[in-house]
Amino acid sequence: MSVFQRCLLAVCLSLPTLIVSFGNAFAASQPFTILHTNDWQSRLLGFGPNLEYTPATVGDDKTLGGVARLATLIDERRQTLEGQPVLLLDGGDISQGTLFHTLYRNHAPELRLMKKLGYDALTLGNHEFDFRPDGLSRMLESAKNHLDEIPAIITSNLELPPQQKHLQETGVIQKWKIIERNGIRFGLFGLIGKEADEVSPNARPAIFEDQMSTAKFMVRLLREEQKADVVILMSHSGVVQNPDGSWGGEEVEYARQVPGIDIIVGGHSHTALYEPIIVNGTPVLQAGSDTRYLGELSMIREENGNLTVSDYKLHTIDDSIRGKDSVTQKVAGFKALIDQEVMADSEYSFDQPIVKTPKTLTRAYEDPILGNLVADGIRQATGSDVSMTTNSLIRDDLLKGDSGIQSVSDIFRLQPLGVGMDNQPGYPLMKVWITGKELRGLMEIMSFAYLLKGNDYFPRFSGIRFTYNTLRPPLDRITSIEIGSHATGFEPLDMSDSNRLYSFSATSYVGEFAWVVKDLSYGLVNIIPKDEQGRPLPELQQSIVDRFPDKEGLQEYKNWQAQLDFFASLPDSDGDGIADIILNKNVTETRMQAIRSLKPEDMLRNATWILWTVAGLLFTILLLTIVIFVRIFGRAKKNG
Repeated sequence: MSVFQRCLLAVCLSLPTLIVSFGNAFAASQPFTILHTNDWQSRLLGFGPNLEYTPATVGDDKTLGGVARLATLIDERRQTLEGQPVLLLDGGDISQGTLFHTLYRNHAPELRLMKKLGYDALTLGNHEFDFRPDGLSRMLESAKNHLDEIPAIITSNLELPPQQKHLQETGVIQKWKIIERNGIRFGLFGLIGKEADEVSPNARPAIFEDQMSTAKFMVRLLREEQKADVVILMSHSGVVQNPDGSWGGEEVEYARQVPGIDIIVGGHSHTALYEPIIVNGTPVLQAGSDTRYLGELSMIREENGNLTVSDYKLHTIDDSIRGKDSVTQKVAGFKALIDQEVMADSEYSFDQPIVKTPKTLTRAYEDPILGNLVADGIRQATGSDVSMTTNSLIRDDLLKGDSGIQSVSDIFRLQPLGVGMDNQPGYPLMKVWITGKELRGLMEIMSFAYLLKGNDYFPRFSGIRFTYNTLRPPLDRITSIEIGSHATGFEPLDMSDSNRLYSFSATSYVGEFAWVVKDLSYGLVNIIPKDEQGRPLPELQQSIVDRFPDKEGLQEYKNWQAQLDFFASLPDSDGDGIADIILNKNVTETRMQAIRSLKPEDMLRNATWILWTVAGLLFTILLLTIVIFVRIFGRAKKNG
């Protein structure tokens, strides 16, 4: 046998071993990728003035996001990653926030688009319950009528009421799911967090069960019974950055307290994480909100089952990405449905220009302009003396863009939330009458209550301005109140007057607070909502404003409709046929002014029994301290 023949024989004999070794090497470093989003919030168009969003072209607008651009990027990433397992997941709140969500129950635009983009699974967020459990059920039935199969919806700690229990019994909403790709078994489960539960009152009588115990149970089930190789939690719970730069929040706690979760795809806090938060080896992910980002987690699964993060990218969805035409056409179809079904009885249409803004107006605590305008809109619609909203209910900024022009769909986003007693989208406006003394009590609560919940709950007012001293005790801080505006003039409020009535308006969500003030303040503040004649109104329903009082029945005046009417009514200062926001003193003023003063006039002006009681207690404590000190000093001197 020649040397060549012997070498060839040796290669042939070793070939099986080489093949096995190559296979083991491949198995030892098997890659997979998780693509993820969260908090779509019905933001199917770009993040900016909707009239400037141009998904069919690139390089000609500054808007971020848009589901058509997102679709293109997802397609591109899948093509690049072809040959390895890829999952596309979402962390909840697919709905609520734009005019598109008005189609949620009857047409399910968000879920139908997620199917078109190829989502493998999503979890539910608190906003999926804004139209109550029945609204969620109707949305899912609508989606099933339009699709052969809907994306997997996985929420493990949800207990639906009997009327909607069939959604879980038939597998439309699942507690867990196994997806197998390229030999890897991915075990998925989902959670709605405690804070998300607290802000979803319309979810009742649905119940969200304990998150930690549910997570531990699901990890055991997926690992031990279902033999999952990778356990992924889709969470709508949120993360929080601490003052020292570290990360906390419910999703961090899941990773810290529940061993066995490999990846957490998060949501709810709208946090754009440019790199994962690694807790006990578990990457916690979140991709901002409003279809502005696509997260991409690259992982390696070793032969022994260990997982390591090999890379992470948070892709920005911007004008460098051309939108997918078929998705743009779908969105255009939904816009047409909104004009046909939602705007049919109004003078408005989706793309109609309403108003121009000279600059971007934000919801920031230190920026009062947008909050003042929204509160002014409520007061104009109701004809009230005083109106109120909070930062948390203003759901979007007014982004100037290039032109400053805001369309109907842009203004809708300012106050989009809720559902009325008529079961139609939007919180209705309410109006009641209260005395000067009660109005003062309400303002006292507003002057400190936001400190307990954060600046997102900072109140915004119209028709009133007041000053409060932060060095005085809560519920007795206000030093002065004036009723009116710069246009009509101001008059001081007699804060002790229990006879004269003032009309007060808000959304039903904010206004229902008036009926429970006494309980929440332990009887220190009492407000009795009344009609114009001063007769008590036992229920919120009796205070709802009728948009068309001449018509039969009650036509709820929705807050979003009030905002459209208000902004459209502003003066057209440049004669171009579009109203203008003019930044005059009335709009830019701070209507709730804090001072920090020990001056006697600021400490005592308009004080009530609360301040005098606190002062008396402090004086008594001081006097007792002096007496004790004198006795101790005297005894020490005598003994010395």
